[in-house]
Amino acid sequence: MAHIQMIAVWVMMMSWGSGMAGADDAGRIQPYRGNPFYWQYEGKPVLLLGGSDEDNPFQWTGKQLTDQLDLLVSVGGNYLRNTMSDRDEGNVYAFQRVEDGRYDLNQWNDPYWDRLRFFLDETRSRGIIVQVTLWDQHDHTGGLWRSHPWNPQRNVNYDSQVIRDRNDFYAAVQEDNQEILHYQERFIDKLTSVTLDYPHVLYNINNESWAGVEWENHWAKYLHRRANERGKTIHVTSMHMRPWITVRHVLTYPELYSFVEISQNNQDSMGARGHAHWENIMRWRAKLATRPMPLNNEKIYGVGQGANYSAGDGREAVRRFWRNIFAGCASSRFHRPVEDRWGIGLGPLAQTQLRAMRMLLEKLDVFSCSPHNDLLSPLDISCEAYCLADIGRQYAVYFPDGRQAIELDPWVFVDSMTLRWLDIERGEWSDETVIPVERDYFDPQWLHKAKVRLQTPDNRPHVALLRVPMPSGQEGRESLSAND
Repeated sequence: MAHIQMIAVWVMMMSWGSGMAGADDAGRIQPYRGNPFYWQYEGKPVLLLGGSDEDNPFQWTGKQLTDQLDLLVSVGGNYLRNTMSDRDEGNVYAFQRVEDGRYDLNQWNDPYWDRLRFFLDETRSRGIIVQVTLWDQHDHTGGLWRSHPWNPQRNVNYDSQVIRDRNDFYAAVQEDNQEILHYQERFIDKLTSVTLDYPHVLYNINNESWAGVEWENHWAKYLHRRANERGKTIHVTSMHMRPWITVRHVLTYPELYSFVEISQNNQDSMGARGHAHWENIMRWRAKLATRPMPLNNEKIYGVGQGANYSAGDGREAVRRFWRNIFAGCASSRFHRPVEDRWGIGLGPLAQTQLRAMRMLLEKLDVFSCSPHNDLLSPLDISCEAYCLADIGRQYAVYFPDGRQAIELDPWVFVDSMTLRWLDIERGEWSDETVIPVERDYFDPQWLHKAKVRLQTPDNRPHVALLRVPMPSGQEGRESLSAND
């Protein structure tokens, strides 16, 4: 029965994709064929890392945008979140304002769409992957709704008999409100007429969604239909406020969703701190084991001393960034620093982490690795450490704190390993050393257990990178770089 269900899912996915596999599809952002927990772009595996000072950067113009993009790339970033939002000072709406001060939903406001094209041109030229969010209910709360073109009091197209408030707006699918759906679908038609021209775009239906399954599935189907008409393959998800619901939703509708957005795990109120944050990802990753797909984190919360109890503090934000990658996630991005309440954006602290992570990826083939905390034995109950490993080849261990010690079992018969330490805060590698592997034997021939003792060099966060020496004749084997 399970086999029949899997075939049915495959057939449904092929129905969306019929005619999609055009020549340019091979270069589009898509799950990595060699390890579908990660992404590939232009035919090569890519780990998505980022941070930005705004969540709708397409609204920026000129140097305000290009300077931020250049900074992101200069520190090793290649990933941005972009909501189609219009709630900040200086933002423009998608619709044209007419003489009486209201908006006409049948007329486009060209600057809105020109900004989007400029943003997508500039990100593509820099190799930055963009995750576009279609709908964000935060654009339509309180005073924002009173002034928004979707409000019947602010447009010339329908009145309050059609919808009364934003709740009615987001109930359009469930209530089959064709008059509102007409304008909503027209907006998405215009949006996809732009975004489908670009190969570096991922799609998220809702930010912190509460609109319901029918709403989200409707727009996922609608996106796939539009992409199919253009001969494109796209990848879609939807972000719930509670991250475990996102996982369940994606698993329930695999014909619609091809990656999981677990950003809400990266905050104190809906997610977790410390080791529990990593354990959550491990549980969800296990659920995806028979149907692997990328787990994205387009928002990492936390800033300063944690005055915002929902978000958490900046120290924990940094640790979440690293834990996400050491838990095998496909992306990790610092959230915007609105009034120093939500994230660290692309500030100095974020830049330090991005640079250090790229230094690690230059030497670690992360796409061949898996989370392997089962190889670690803490020497102290308070020790926190996380391991990624390609057993028999490479091992990386992240220590959020200094002055920590742990034992690693490489699980292969070796006498020694090479070790280098990455000082995250200083962005420096230590010299490579050769360290012995201690071995306990079950009998004179068979190894029972091996161990390497790792002690962080000082009181700063570090990553230990260990390699198994190559057999004679294979010394030239090189690791993949995420920047290749």
